[in-house]
Amino acid sequence: MATLEKIRKRSTLLLVIVGLALLAFIIGDFFTSGRALFGTGTTIAKVGDEKIDIQEFSRRYEETNQRLQQQNNTARMDPAMIQAEVLNSMIQERLLNQEIEALGIEVTNEELSKAMLGASAHPYMYQMARQIGANTPDEVYDLAFNPAKYNVPAETAQQLKAMWLQQEEQMLQLLKMQKFQNMLAGALVANQLDAKAFYDGNASTSHIAYVKKNFSSMPNEDYEVSSADIKAQYNKDKNLYKVPQEVRRANYIAVNVAPSVQDKDEAQVLVDSVIVLLKNSPALDAVAGDVNFGVDRQTTTAQAINNPLLRTFVTDSLPGAVRQISYVNDEFTIAKLIDSKMAVDSINVDLIAYQGDAAGRDSILNALQSGVAFTEVSAMPGVVNAVADLWQTLAAAPDNEVKARLLNAPAGYFIVDSTANMAQIARVNTKRAPVKVYDYATVSYKVYPSEATIDKLNDDLAAFIATVPSADSLTMEKAMSAGYTLLPAAITADTYMIGNIPYSRNAVRWAMDAKKGQISPILEDNQNDHLIVVALNDIIEPGYAPLSDSNVLSASTLKARNQKKGADLMSKFNGQASDLAGYAKLLGGSVDSTDVTFGQSSIRGIGFEPVLIGQAAAAAPNAMSQLIQGDNGVYVFTVTGVDNESRPYNFEEYAARYNQQFGNQAVMQNLINIMMENNKVENNTLKFYTE
Repeated sequence: MATLEKIRKRSTLLLVIVGLALLAFIIGDFFTSGRALFGTGTTIAKVGDEKIDIQEFSRRYEETNQRLQQQNNTARMDPAMIQAEVLNSMIQERLLNQEIEALGIEVTNEELSKAMLGASAHPYMYQMARQIGANTPDEVYDLAFNPAKYNVPAETAQQLKAMWLQQEEQMLQLLKMQKFQNMLAGALVANQLDAKAFYDGNASTSHIAYVKKNFSSMPNEDYEVSSADIKAQYNKDKNLYKVPQEVRRANYIAVNVAPSVQDKDEAQVLVDSVIVLLKNSPALDAVAGDVNFGVDRQTTTAQAINNPLLRTFVTDSLPGAVRQISYVNDEFTIAKLIDSKMAVDSINVDLIAYQGDAAGRDSILNALQSGVAFTEVSAMPGVVNAVADLWQTLAAAPDNEVKARLLNAPAGYFIVDSTANMAQIARVNTKRAPVKVYDYATVSYKVYPSEATIDKLNDDLAAFIATVPSADSLTMEKAMSAGYTLLPAAITADTYMIGNIPYSRNAVRWAMDAKKGQISPILEDNQNDHLIVVALNDIIEPGYAPLSDSNVLSASTLKARNQKKGADLMSKFNGQASDLAGYAKLLGGSVDSTDVTFGQSSIRGIGFEPVLIGQAAAAAPNAMSQLIQGDNGVYVFTVTGVDNESRPYNFEEYAARYNQQFGNQAVMQNLINIMMENNKVENNTLKFYTE
């Protein structure tokens, strides 16, 4: 019956706690990825030919939102961010389910029962049971499907049954995914050639002395590149610029709506006046009932005060003292020490919570007083909770009859509190010696921008935008001259906020509906924290980003120019010196040293240079290389020594390392992206949600 009482207390949470928890657990452990495009009608997304309906999505969103609110009950959460995470999770489910169905993966009733019930039940089932107050999954099942046996109310039984059936569906999905994972992992394993090649590629480290000449040190104006040069480089690298969905390139200005200096000065005057009032009035009377001030009164020891400034004030002040202790993030914090005294801070107790009539209560008390073991009494009818050897802090507890009974407890067990149908039975084992306890309060005052400040921010931004006729004319220089920062943004149907500004999906929606060259009106985020102006510079269609795109043009121009710089250096200096010192003089550099292993992706002191990695790893010791043209400079080197890995080749070890970097583990981490390449994913979120 104790379990039933726990479940009754938590009945309103039964369906909420399940929600997406199991599936989020599956997807979170399995993959992390997701991408989307556009949809129609009541379809918020499509995965191949399979639709995700807005009603199904809304239900999942509400479940997730409730769960997150319970976990972060004081944190603001952007609905757009939650919606994006939920939709990505649902898209991943569809992709995985399509693969599972294509492979014909099934779960038998026996496998499902074994995962949900008995000693070998999945750990997640035990977690679910504990969350609702039960001890085992079997106990939950019995309560749900045999309610009469335990006198479970019909409403509670119905909730338990619905929860169990939903959990069964989620567990079925988990088992299928585990089979899919095992099947895929088993198909992507290193063979002898893979493992040996991985060992050979990482078994030796070449120590090299080298000289380099970075292309970035050479003046660009000496190496003009033509449009033909740039286009040729673009065509060579075109596959680097694949665009799977429409991308809108924009620049935006975001003005933080914050208090002005005048607002802060006026707030300081107000805070100073409140400090005077707090000093001259009892306790917190000066701010009682004033909704502009947040009040938090505490009674604790100094050790329990985490804020060092507050702790110092409390311990160094006399009762009645008031001080402003901080101004952080536009919020003033005032502290007042109301009183201090010596008091017992904490006691150690055995505690039993009982529900039932007086006769049952007295029976439990008599059993305890007669020496029946605490563990035996905790199993008696009516006991809903029993905790032994519990340290209970009393400093912050109100001075009432219950506290007095605990502080003046008789020997043995006694009733510390009771009503007609409940009781708290306790035994005080130990009382700590009295310590100094402080009764203090913090009073907070948040400074918000005034209407005059907000109007000025709007007027100034509007006046500036009036001088900008089109997106192309909104440049970084022009923005900076007016005191603004212009930031770039790449916006797609997946984007739920512009830049890193929460609650700014309305700006995303404007950009997705705008025409190239347009500038938005002044937009606000959904929390009125920013004023936003967006300029739509370009629309890139699915396929390949064009050479006209500023990012692509910049990258292609840099590579084309580097090719000319490299060719010039090679023609002038290759073979013109007989040692590294000679090349250092020719190239205007110095002789440095580093280590190169064939399996690495970047060289310490040099960076990403694949051609140098390949040649250094294969070079013979003590022989100077020819001048080498890389992506970022030219290089010449000598291998000064080679260290071979001390461990001999072991297939199992290097097969595992290969699998982690190139085999099944690497594929599993990117499987969602791989599946998306063969399944068109459409996203219609912006047609359903604009805020």
